[in-house]
Amino acid sequence: MWMPSSYYAFYVAALGAAVQLAVVLSLLVSADRVLNVLKYIVIKARAKVTGRQPKDSWACEALPKEVEAYPLVAVQLPMFNERAVCQAIIDCCAELEWPASRLKIQVLDDSTDSVTRELVDEKVLEWRERGIAVDCVRRTNRQGYKAGAMKEGMEALSAEGYEFVAVFDADFKPEPGFLRKTLPYLISNPQVGYVQSRWVFTNPQESYLTKAQEVSLNYHMKCEQYSHSAARSFFNFNGTAGVWRLACIEHAGGWNARTTVEDMDLSLRAYLKGWSAVFLDDVTCLNELPASFFAYRKQQHRWTCGPIQLWSKASSDIWRSQLPLLRKLELIVLYFGVRKWSTHMVSLGFFCTLVPLTVFTPEVRIPTWALVHLPVAVTLSTSWFTRKGWLYCVLYVLFENAMGTVKLWAVITGMLDLQRAQEWVVTTKLGSSDKRPGTSLAIPSCRLYLNELAFALFTCAAGFYALFAGTAHIGLALYLLVQSFVFLTFGLNWVDAGGLLGGRLDEDVVRVPVRASGAPREVKRSLTIPVIQLHPAFPADSPPTMRTAASASMAKLGSRGSRVDVLDGLGDSTASPTTSSSASSLHDGSEPLGDSAMKPVSLSSVKLADRWNASPSPILGESYASKTSLAHHALPVSTAAASTADLLGGKQALRRGWGTLFGLAQPYQRLDPAHTD
Repeated sequence: MWMPSSYYAFYVAALGAAVQLAVVLSLLVSADRVLNVLKYIVIKARAKVTGRQPKDSWACEALPKEVEAYPLVAVQLPMFNERAVCQAIIDCCAELEWPASRLKIQVLDDSTDSVTRELVDEKVLEWRERGIAVDCVRRTNRQGYKAGAMKEGMEALSAEGYEFVAVFDADFKPEPGFLRKTLPYLISNPQVGYVQSRWVFTNPQESYLTKAQEVSLNYHMKCEQYSHSAARSFFNFNGTAGVWRLACIEHAGGWNARTTVEDMDLSLRAYLKGWSAVFLDDVTCLNELPASFFAYRKQQHRWTCGPIQLWSKASSDIWRSQLPLLRKLELIVLYFGVRKWSTHMVSLGFFCTLVPLTVFTPEVRIPTWALVHLPVAVTLSTSWFTRKGWLYCVLYVLFENAMGTVKLWAVITGMLDLQRAQEWVVTTKLGSSDKRPGTSLAIPSCRLYLNELAFALFTCAAGFYALFAGTAHIGLALYLLVQSFVFLTFGLNWVDAGGLLGGRLDEDVVRVPVRASGAPREVKRSLTIPVIQLHPAFPADSPPTMRTAASASMAKLGSRGSRVDVLDGLGDSTASPTTSSSASSLHDGSEPLGDSAMKPVSLSSVKLADRWNASPSPILGESYASKTSLAHHALPVSTAAASTADLLGGKQALRRGWGTLFGLAQPYQRLDPAHTD
């Protein structure tokens, strides 16, 4: 019969074996991370020496001059109850620089929220009246979630002869030239199945949570995707902000809802079928990081569970494929085994479980190189791809470890293929990437997360024990105490807006004085948000026959000669203030609507200016549910045209206030002309 000492000896032996295994996994993760960075450096250095970027190895012929020669391109916008951002993404896609006769926008709206559905219908009707082909596809059920919606929409596109389809989630904001920059690689290279752009973020300064996400995603986009594409190895489609060849989708088996990462599933099957892919580092697309911890948890669970589930189901397909042996091992061992499994096991299993246990068990020692040197190398190599990332590297590590409870459970769920692995929860965005200012609202919740609270208590006890018992280095004791505090903030949901770690990182925030509807006021605006100017002026290399949605609407209004209600089309004086706001703002009746006066002004921008003037309620549902309460203010077309012409002509520096985000026309004036931001 075993004595207590025998049990303890068995526990020490088991803990020592677990630590050794964790050290090996940590070594693999660190080596993969550092080698990726070194590969990135070599690729960048070679490009600088030779003057040829990795994308230059692909053919990229100029677009045709005749409109009829352009391929038919569709844009799919899957969304579900995205009230805050559903209209802005439709605006951006309708203003893409592509011949209107060769472009179709397909809004795949599975929303159950009546306000969201009304907003989508309003925007779809508005652009259809402007001559843009916009369809809203609604299903009676959400079978297959996002993949099911895109599959159903794809069947209609294939029947109509469309060759390419761009996909954007509701919180993404593509630049007007997105299609002009991506489509040539698909047109010129028949073996390329999809083109992926790089993500950039509108709200990294919103909180410590969004900053930690930015550090992680910047490494993924700028290093992993870039280097894998340059080496012609597998990199997955990121689910949005990219363009697919419909023939590739059909050849690979189409969208499949067997996993919550339908983008990775399809891109993996396309890779196994012999299709290539291109990642364009210089083509970026704005999107919004989830600022809510609850939304972030759901996103990370799906992103972690999906690849594990896919790994278990696709490993046999990978092994039976015609890929070379090294490519098979790279996919099975490195891509899935190390990056999608070991990484999550190390963060929580090693640094937040085994390391604290060794504090209570001095017989088990962890090498300093595994406890300090490897984590430092991984952290610095990751944070290097974010501006001032070294300032946030410790924050990134602590937050990644705190998310380990979610990721570990997601790994188990995916490995066992539990029912929760099939769940699709949309990470609702609050609208910081929206064209309409003042719609972003983060409300702190009172949720408690018991897993994080339990780890906070455990690591806190280990930290104080190490500090007073002297069983570990004081640096390790301080790390455990700080990590316990981060676990506590996650468990009490203090990382949401209004919480202890929910405030803005104000280093890049300026106050912009504006005059909106009524009294002057100031708005806070982050300088890190990229500014995209949408206007009808075409680039020099675009054919003269190309017309964006904005220019098409200008020609339509200019040909009418007098007031035109955009939504109602015939100048109905009984139209509601919302439906007639664009036209009434464009023309005050003092002068005719001629082409010379109208061209520089974006019709949608003036409509958005009215929404700024309306000062929408912080509660988004009340903002548009009661349309009759909105007050609109006229904007003389002569003033707007002159101001915009001065801007485009270089006579005045482009402003970076809320009003110019995404090219909003002049809805307000500066209080201090000398102020620049």
